[in-house]
Amino acid sequence: MKEFIKKVISFFIYINTGIMLIFYFFARNEEMVPVSSLPRIMLIAGLTAIVTAIIFSIEPKRPMKKIFYIGLFLLHMTLLCIIVFFGGTSFGWFPRSAKGFLPVLFSVAFVYAFTAVIYITLTTRETKELNDAIKKYTEK
Repeated sequence: MKEFIKKVISFFIYINTGIMLIFYFFARNEEMVPVSSLPRIMLIAGLTAIVTAIIFSIEPKRPMKKIFYIGLFLLHMTLLCIIVFFGGTSFGWFPRSAKGFLPVLFSVAFVYAFTAVIYITLTTRETKELNDAIKKYTEK
């Protein structure tokens, strides 16, 4: 449970940062994000962080086939888009229409890529440090 909570917190920080970057890059006429939107942003980031932590906590007992990974990725993206679409439309960020789904898709893809780069970078570094420590320990 402790590891799951750590994952949720990490993903919350990454996702929240990605969402804030979207607001920064796409704010019209350099308008500032209203303070009333900050708790809404945190709510969306929190919900998507929980879903992401659940997906990334799946540890099968045997190796998964590539089709399962693809299905898991599509399920993850679909759940994120649903959360952002319904949350964003209820907060007035996107129009509630098929046309309003396109910016949601781009936003989710941007935050997904941003989060993936950070996650992969950090876990690669941690893995290297762990491998180096194991190597030092076994050389003694």
